[in-house]
Amino acid sequence: MLTMESNITKQEFDLAAVGGVLGDCALCDDKNVLLKESHSIPKFAYDWLKKTSTTQFIRDTRDVNVRHQDGPKEHLLCGGCEGKLSAWEKKFAEGLFKKIANYQKQSSIVVISDEIKLAVLSVFWRALLTTKDDENDRTSEDKVVVDAFLEASKQDILKNRCTTTIYFAPFYGEPPFYDLPKTYTYGLDRSIGSQDIRFTDHPHRYFAVFKLPFMYFYILSPGWPYEETSKATKLEVGELDVGKIQDVPGILKLYIKWGYEEFLKSKAAMDEVNQEQIRREVEKSGGKITGSDKSLRRSGQ
Repeated sequence: MLTMESNITKQEFDLAAVGGVLGDCALCDDKNVLLKESHSIPKFAYDWLKKTSTTQFIRDTRDVNVRHQDGPKEHLLCGGCEGKLSAWEKKFAEGLFKKIANYQKQSSIVVISDEIKLAVLSVFWRALLTTKDDENDRTSEDKVVVDAFLEASKQDILKNRCTTTIYFAPFYGEPPFYDLPKTYTYGLDRSIGSQDIRFTDHPHRYFAVFKLPFMYFYILSPGWPYEETSKATKLEVGELDVGKIQDVPGILKLYIKWGYEEFLKSKAAMDEVNQEQIRREVEKSGGKITGSDKSLRRSGQ
């Protein structure tokens, strides 16, 4: 039963009474506040994916026989923190995402701002925080490192700074990209999410990553050799010519290969009912050429 014993406002109390969620903000740690539904991967990317799709739906490789109209979200942040991160995401969408995830004309020159870097860091923090308890093979030592990364990122976000080195891998121009097979192109153009933090031994180090259409963002912890870090493009404040990026680290290529293999498994797992559903949706489109059609052609399918 809800009471007025906390410091919430009457408006928050009324909203909570009709289905809102009261809890502790994961960012500022304010207690017993009304929590907003937060996307771990930005909503603008899911909106873009639906807009450029033939079917207007999203499918996840983990449950390919279920259609979605939005990405995963959960009650995570208070209104103030949600508003702060949303303002950064708007800069991210306009200043970087829409300039690369563009079937009409990509921009080779993008200008990275402090807000864009902070938006990317906030996605890493939310995406890894909300999935850290998912099934994985992390050791107790790995989990300590994950928690330390999340806490350091949280403190940076609170202080409006980014002390983490973040790397950027855009897919600009015509495929193939970075010597990857052309058949990967559809996924490189249109896959989303894939957030993870993976560890290796000898030495103990990690690779953190998330995916948006036409781009990857990733982090390499200390311990990676020069032949890997030298192929990585830093997301730094200032002008960046994405057309000049020639290569990406081998660990990212391996992760992309794994993602493609998971995509093939999900296609094979799609039942006949859902295959027929997609066929009907394509027929309803009346032959309209969409972004997903263009990506299929770009991948040679």
